[in-house]
Amino acid sequence: MSSTRALTATLLVAALVVYSAQGMLVPVLAPVTRLVGLGEVDLGAVMTLSAAMLVLSGPWWGREVDRIGVHAVLVRGLVLATIGSAGFAVMVEIAAREDLPRWLVLGAFALTRGVLYGLGFAAVPVAGLTYLASTSQGAVARTKAMGAFGAAQGLSLVIGPALGGLAAIGGLLLPVHLAPVLVLGTLVAVWLLPAPERQERPERERLGFRDPRGLPYLVAGGALFLGLALVEIILGFLVQDRLGLSDTETAQVVAVAGVLIGVGFAATQALVAPRVPGGPRGLLMAGSLIAALGYLGATFATSTATLLPVMMVIAAGLGLALPGYNAGATLAVEPAEHAAVAGQLSATVGLTYVAGPVLGAAMYSAYDLAPIIGAALLSLLAAGLASRLTRTA
Repeated sequence: MSSTRALTATLLVAALVVYSAQGMLVPVLAPVTRLVGLGEVDLGAVMTLSAAMLVLSGPWWGREVDRIGVHAVLVRGLVLATIGSAGFAVMVEIAAREDLPRWLVLGAFALTRGVLYGLGFAAVPVAGLTYLASTSQGAVARTKAMGAFGAAQGLSLVIGPALGGLAAIGGLLLPVHLAPVLVLGTLVAVWLLPAPERQERPERERLGFRDPRGLPYLVAGGALFLGLALVEIILGFLVQDRLGLSDTETAQVVAVAGVLIGVGFAATQALVAPRVPGGPRGLLMAGSLIAALGYLGATFATSTATLLPVMMVIAAGLGLALPGYNAGATLAVEPAEHAAVAGQLSATVGLTYVAGPVLGAAMYSAYDLAPIIGAALLSLLAAGLASRLTRTA
């Protein structure tokens, strides 16, 4: 039991720190992108490549969990993430000081932040969801376990942007340099933890994405995450352009938004989601409707006083829906298929971020509210899909 608790705590802390390291960059991504001579579409392309790594490697990491275990997968993933984030920081520093060709900067960003970091980052949710699914039984326990993992993600939305905003006061590039330090620290901590005994899993036919047990959850969750991707990539630009803020002011406002969103996201998953009736289906449906309401409210926000509250509504809705997405899909399959479905869950998220950043940037270039309206419609679609799911006991 003690080893189970230790590994569970390590997985949750690893997720918290790695997601926080990524969140540190949110307040400064827009101004840093422009500082090194790149544009909105360039940033969207790099984020799309990173998400593509999640799509391509999610199922593979799931198979690796079955083959070498959760601990080994975490270590290997964190090694790649450390190399990628450190390389990205070095390239940002050089590009900020030197007038480099655009293709060189974009290529280096694609390799470090896109390929290496994306590949390593993908291992964390796959390992975490697999282990938590394997150590929890029934809809209530599974929802609580998935809620704990989601709450760690939510807390990272508080800690990451808060640290990024505070660090940006000392220099716009400081958050970029602190991120790899956090990932490296996590790698060392995980490396030193004794590897748990690996569970033997029977050989069986590979779980396909079109398997009817998990497909409805993947489609509903995919709609929600695509909407989030549309808005997330343009949030900094939206704040800066609509409110007429400077680079530093933009970073600080986005940081505050991240803190408020993270509080709502984490608190909803940890405290509210386990108490919502209807199981995973109920969580998905209620969360999707609340998120849609928040997105619609955001279309009328013209100041920080109106924008920040509706962002918290969106966070609360997604905080309800995410445990339903993860718990429902893992409950729908056999225990031996947990690693496979965890890879599919992560890959689905990544797939939405392949199209989302570029699509969101393009939509924003045409009309600044288009990504938000699109996100509202996708949330309503997810609610409709969730309403047709069978309740899981």
